[in-house]
Amino acid sequence: MSVSIIMPCYSEEEVIEKVVRTYYNEIIAKIEDSEFIVVDDCSKDNSYAVLKKLKNDFPKLKVLKTPTNSGHGKAVRMGYEAATKDYVFQVDSDNQSKAQDFWKLYSLKDTYGFILGFRKQRCDPILRLITTKALRLINLFLFGVWINDINCPFRLIKKKVLVELLKLVDKNALAPNIMISILAKKRKVRMIEVPITHYERKTGQTSITDWKLITFSMKVFWQLTALRRCMKTASTENK
Repeated sequence: MSVSIIMPCYSEEEVIEKVVRTYYNEIIAKIEDSEFIVVDDCSKDNSYAVLKKLKNDFPKLKVLKTPTNSGHGKAVRMGYEAATKDYVFQVDSDNQSKAQDFWKLYSLKDTYGFILGFRKQRCDPILRLITTKALRLINLFLFGVWINDINCPFRLIKKKVLVELLKLVDKNALAPNIMISILAKKRKVRMIEVPITHYERKTGQTSITDWKLITFSMKVFWQLTALRRCMKTASTENK
């Protein structure tokens, strides 16, 4: 197996070095054919400088930077498109996940093309928990699919599967991971959710909070309805 780690980063100066070192030592150092791609989304702090310095210690670390601050979704997509290995593992840089849980996903790679983490005990603010529950119902209503943790940033996907799914996702999608999960389910990709450990955020703060989260969620909803229309049109044309 060869693997690319994709990690978006935005203003995580307090913890980014620890997170990179942890995932590098836990995964990259143990898989010979591997790469670690961190995408800095124009951080307002010194995250990018820290990442550039870390390249001296870690030869398989690649540091990319978005042209402008464009949000988690576009940073993730930039990383996905830069990945060159057979499997792509995406995780966030906020230190809320347990690196060792990667091996739970890895153990299922020969059976499933899409292995999605499931934060069973999620340690996030109440508004985010409500949003996640609402997403389950919205996706059931719009697409007829039930996914427990559809936007979980802890996922292992076969590269060839990911490439095909990304072709169907608008390049301006705010939450491509949500759309990728839906499309995988609808296109009958062999997919499974695996319980993972989730920690409370100890440093920094999420870039989307309170009313921004509500506004963001509404925009995502409209993008999902647009995706549904496109899927229905494609289905009709194929009949």
